[in-house]
Amino acid sequence: MKKYIQAVGIWFLIIPIAILNGGLRENVLNKLGTISLPLSGIILSIGIFVIAYLLIPKIKNCDSKDYVIFGVIWFLLTNLFDLFMYISDGGGMKDLLYSYNFLNGNLWILVVITSFLSPIVVSKLKEKRRKSHV
Repeated sequence: MKKYIQAVGIWFLIIPIAILNGGLRENVLNKLGTISLPLSGIILSIGIFVIAYLLIPKIKNCDSKDYVIFGVIWFLLTNLFDLFMYISDGGGMKDLLYSYNFLNGNLWILVVITSFLSPIVVSKLKEKRRKSHV
């Protein structure tokens, strides 16, 4: 149970990155025009992966199933956080589902896929690195 709490704690570090990314998009990237929304999605995805790369290996005694569970937890928390943000702005589930439409330039789908896959990919990289040092 402790490792899942640690994974949730690590995910909470994504929130300030997401908020800063939103500020960057609103105050800087929007000046670039239609590329601002997809670029923001890419930046947030990179931020999520970097957090996972730096911190997921610090969780001890994990097997491959644990990393998948971490990914599911991160996926759910990421969507719940975004839904909460839509609700706080007067929107709702319809807005969250609309954000999955990449045809409008929104790469939210990349963000949630990155949230899910980052713990898994990091575990594979960690395993590969460990095997190369043996």
